[in-house]
Amino acid sequence: MTKIRESLTKTFAIFAGVFVIYIVLDWGMDLTGRRRGGANGKEIEDIGSVDGNPITYRDFSEYVKQASDNQKAQTGNDPDENQLRTLRDQIWNQFVEERLYSQQMKDLGLSVTDQEINDWIHGDNPPDFLKQQFTDSTGTFNRQAYESALSNPKNKALLKKVTDFLRTQRIREKVQSVISAGIQVSEADMAQRFADQNVKYDGDFIYFDPNLFIKDNEVTVSDDDLKKYYNDHSAEYKTDPTRKLKYVMFNEVASGQDSDAIVSQLNDIISRAKAGSDFEDLAKTYSDNPPTDAFFKHGELNPETETAVFSAKIRDVVGPIKEQDGYHVVRVDSFKTGTDDFLRASHILINIQGNDSASALKQAKDIMAKIKSGGDFAALAKENSKDPGSGAKGGDLGWFGKGRMVKPFDEAAFKAKVGQVVGPVRTQFGYHIIKVTARDNRQVKMTDLKMTVRASSQTKDALSQQAQDFAYLAKENGFDKSAKELNYEAKETPPFTKNGFISGIGMNVGLNKFAFSNKVGKVSESTPLQNGFCIASVSDVNDAGMRPFDDVKKTIESAIMHDKKMDKLKAIVANLRNSLSATDSLQKLNGTQQNLMAQHFAGGTIAASFQGVGRDAGFNGGVSILSVGQISSPVKGVRGYYLVKLTAKTPFDSAAFNGQKESLRSQLLNERRNKFLSTWIDNLKKTSEIVDNRDQYYRE
Repeated sequence: MTKIRESLTKTFAIFAGVFVIYIVLDWGMDLTGRRRGGANGKEIEDIGSVDGNPITYRDFSEYVKQASDNQKAQTGNDPDENQLRTLRDQIWNQFVEERLYSQQMKDLGLSVTDQEINDWIHGDNPPDFLKQQFTDSTGTFNRQAYESALSNPKNKALLKKVTDFLRTQRIREKVQSVISAGIQVSEADMAQRFADQNVKYDGDFIYFDPNLFIKDNEVTVSDDDLKKYYNDHSAEYKTDPTRKLKYVMFNEVASGQDSDAIVSQLNDIISRAKAGSDFEDLAKTYSDNPPTDAFFKHGELNPETETAVFSAKIRDVVGPIKEQDGYHVVRVDSFKTGTDDFLRASHILINIQGNDSASALKQAKDIMAKIKSGGDFAALAKENSKDPGSGAKGGDLGWFGKGRMVKPFDEAAFKAKVGQVVGPVRTQFGYHIIKVTARDNRQVKMTDLKMTVRASSQTKDALSQQAQDFAYLAKENGFDKSAKELNYEAKETPPFTKNGFISGIGMNVGLNKFAFSNKVGKVSESTPLQNGFCIASVSDVNDAGMRPFDDVKKTIESAIMHDKKMDKLKAIVANLRNSLSATDSLQKLNGTQQNLMAQHFAGGTIAASFQGVGRDAGFNGGVSILSVGQISSPVKGVRGYYLVKLTAKTPFDSAAFNGQKESLRSQLLNERRNKFLSTWIDNLKKTSEIVDNRDQYYRE
């Protein structure tokens, strides 16, 4: 029976993103976000609602916690802030849709009874996700073990969660079944889909570009044309409400004291290692990086670490070494001899200006002479090299293997001895003077203890206070004035829509709600972001309407000109078509006007694209109605007109169609049903009153 309980538990673990196993929240640890209080310190119990139907913080956070635990079990790592935000968004949508479906269930007079769910669980065909836990490798379902697990009192709480999940699933299925009942797929629909995917076409075409055949001065666009187009296409110029924010960011950056604390901790670890503590155990305890057994070649480590470890002896502990990702302390475990040589070299690069290679070569030879006379290579590189990356470092290029550099440079460097200066060597970059400073074929294995420098709680508290101070001053003295006086960089967002992405800030429910709930000039409270805090002020309010005519006038004029050119072009293409007999090829028109040229396509299908054309519904439609040997009338595409002659077409394979008919029916029905349901639920969300208070609980 223990095995059966484990099997049920595994089932719930798989589906924990959908329903919740009961957990006790540790409010102090706050694993899923930062709990926020309401006005006057009153705790906000509901994280949101749908048409007055509340979504409690407790229910929502249980789902998030379970989904977070599941992800950690799969990946071995706690979800980061971005992943948590994605999980919260997904679960929020689940809650919203579940409540919308429940309301629709009531409106449609539907119901899901306890007996219905019980019959489903105990019936001849139980839910797949339960049944598969009691099915062996041969596909045999152990009904006795399944029923025993269901009747075991110890599984009662888990079974209740399964029942709740199945009820939600059945509600969704019933509502979807009713509202999508009118969706049908005919025999003709299936035949058309089969033909579009399988019938292949060969032929020739000529493309007619309206801009080559009709000049701009041959088309007149009047003010009446512009206004008529604007009115006729008013739906294209409708605008949603938008807002702009001015904002100041207080980014969470580790302080010098935070770095010093990490260095101090690493120095203490080094002392403990020297005193006899096992360095590998210390690394497992403190390092942000997992251990590795890999051997590293030259060029695979950061320069600072590379220099330290390849200069050390086995069992030496070196560091702390500062790199971009933090501080490292490394123990050298072993060396081995590799098959490839690696070089460390410096160079001085002299560019060739224009075609004047002689001057560049002379300068390179002069520098080479100075080096041979005892001149300092590094100093000459800093003074003369045109390589911006290495020049400031005395020409040092670091370590590299064969094939890393351009061929002439590579060959010259690997032929030289350590300490030897060779050149000038010409490459496509100019003339190089090369000094080989080291050669090595060793590889190193090491234990790397890395600590990332993060902002401490004291640093975060100071930053939070700084942000709050600015918010207070901005409210008292004005946002722009306060930012200028305190020398803070104030930025402004582009327009953004309600519940949309805020450029420069990201998705943030709280700031979006603030922007759409306040007037111009209103200053926000300090808003926590993923890596800091933001103070914002509403800088622009634009309600729904139409884009002003003057703003879109140029766009409209271009569209009308294209349409009028297409109208004129159609007559030209028709005349050219009439000049061809039924037996002519399109090649007869090659070079006759505007350098016309017939092109060939082969094996194209209506569902895909045609060679030389791409995806153009107009072209595909024109091809689909042609008979073999027929030349089309002018075919209107997106960019211009076409003439097409069909030379071959594979027949409709009735046997294959009959074999695929049910699959095609299912494919089409699912496509139409999914599209309909997606549009339906989106419209339902727009017309429902959805209150989202997540910003008061989490850093969004």
